[in-house]
Amino acid sequence: MTVRRLAHLGGVTVHVVRNYLRRGLLRAASHTEAGYQLFSTAELHRLHFIRTAQRLGFTLAEIEEILRRSRQRKSPCPLVRDIISRRLTETRDQLEQLLALQTRMEQAVAQWSRLPDAVPTGSDVCALIEAVAASEAAAVPKSTSRRLLGRRASAEEKTS
Repeated sequence: MTVRRLAHLGGVTVHVVRNYLRRGLLRAASHTEAGYQLFSTAELHRLHFIRTAQRLGFTLAEIEEILRRSRQRKSPCPLVRDIISRRLTETRDQLEQLLALQTRMEQAVAQWSRLPDAVPTGSDVCALIEAVAASEAAAVPKSTSRRLLGRRASAEEKTS
């Protein structure tokens, strides 16, 4: 099958197939007399494998390593487990950060619904965002605020 047919059957663009060829993820089985690359059904299977691995969060570089180990008849399974375990931890951390961001955004929207529009004065830029900063500063206990400021000051002294 041609690059175009492989791309069509694999549900990707010709550009994606060519990118995978450049990276060594896919290999042409043969060439026509005119120089067109031809692919076997094994490469279609490999293309489906690559797309499945990407949906699981593997990068192309990681997939390259998995395929390399497989070609060397070494089990890629320990590597796959390690990568996905690390990625799962990273994803959980990102999800927690996103949920915290969502909470802050919801609080800001609720707070802003009670505030009028304001024209910036002095060094103000946007009263809505500055209102959030003011409420966050008010919510931090003074002992924590002093401790945080002390850390920042000592860190700044070390870098000076």
